[in-house]
Amino acid sequence: MSASVGSMRIVPELRAAHIERHLRGTPAELLYLDVNYDLAGTDLAPGIQRVTSTGALRRFLTTTATTLEVPEPLWMRFWPKHVLLAAGFRAAGVLRRRRHRVVTYAMENNDLATLVGGRRRVPGVVVRLVGLLVGAVARLTIDRIAFASDDARATYASLPFTAAIEQSSTLELPRPDDAPVDPTPLTCVFVGAMEQRKGVRELMDAWPAVERTVPGATIVLIGPGPLEPLAAEWAASSPSTRRVTGRLPHAAATAVVRSSAVLVAPSVADGRWREQIGLPIKEALAAGLTIVTTDQTGLAGWLRDHGHGVVEPTAPAFTRRLARAITSALRAPLDREQVRAALPERDGRLAADAWLHGQQARLVADVPTRPIGNVA
Repeated sequence: MSASVGSMRIVPELRAAHIERHLRGTPAELLYLDVNYDLAGTDLAPGIQRVTSTGALRRFLTTTATTLEVPEPLWMRFWPKHVLLAAGFRAAGVLRRRRHRVVTYAMENNDLATLVGGRRRVPGVVVRLVGLLVGAVARLTIDRIAFASDDARATYASLPFTAAIEQSSTLELPRPDDAPVDPTPLTCVFVGAMEQRKGVRELMDAWPAVERTVPGATIVLIGPGPLEPLAAEWAASSPSTRRVTGRLPHAAATAVVRSSAVLVAPSVADGRWREQIGLPIKEALAAGLTIVTTDQTGLAGWLRDHGHGVVEPTAPAFTRRLARAITSALRAPLDREQVRAALPERDGRLAADAWLHGQQARLVADVPTRPIGNVA
């Protein structure tokens, strides 16, 4: 990649998907603040550097980039840094006497009251004041905003002033894999953090009913987290049908997904968090898997319209609905080629990237990489 680029991205937590997007998307410098658990075993490409917030501000004074992509403003935990980085890049442009643009990709699909209060109810006036502040700052600092789903666009429509920002909406669907893999029948896979918000407990509660109704059904749970010991104990009670791997390198996890028949992603709301898209869902769709998930993801409407299983994660019948949906998917999975044929020719995130940065996404190039262990 050339040392002189017109764009820069800030990533709070680097994931394997960010590296792939970095290679496929608009040429840019990528600065990241921390790493995600799925990055182990993944190589970094040139143009990717770990920094602190202060280091990012210093870089703004020397970079050739005139467009900065920042994390979305409704990431409430990150919002103070969002403001610092967006304002700092604009100030650097003033100091250097050139126009700097700030753009963002928005996935948040939760309602504003929940984002402000989480599990607590807060007065309506507080919610409105927060919305006013976030909306005003977004209007003053952001030039373009691309939405990952219609739900995300609706969430931002509730903020004052944001309608005046140039915006676009492209559903974040993947393009189909170039080399699909034949699945092992009656196999189900879960990939994600072993946490309550990912519906791990509900999945473990639902699975015995699947085993009783679908002889030969097996499941693999991939990912680290506080519920991993509980899941390992659960799997040990039926080792022929259940397996818990814990943390796997991204490439290894992807291989398990591609060889499975069904991906289950039973996310539930948890405080301020709600599933926005779901990277495992995207990767499974690209391989042609049948998806069983909840209506939390911004892809829920599309998945339902295309024959996948979408259930409501509401008690007390959630576990029963989830078991039925998994059973149905395992017994009669969608045709993998039809699943892939329904996907766009271009990944929705890359299409949004090209629009945000005002360029056409480039083709994948053979770019030299360096091991993740070389950065700290």
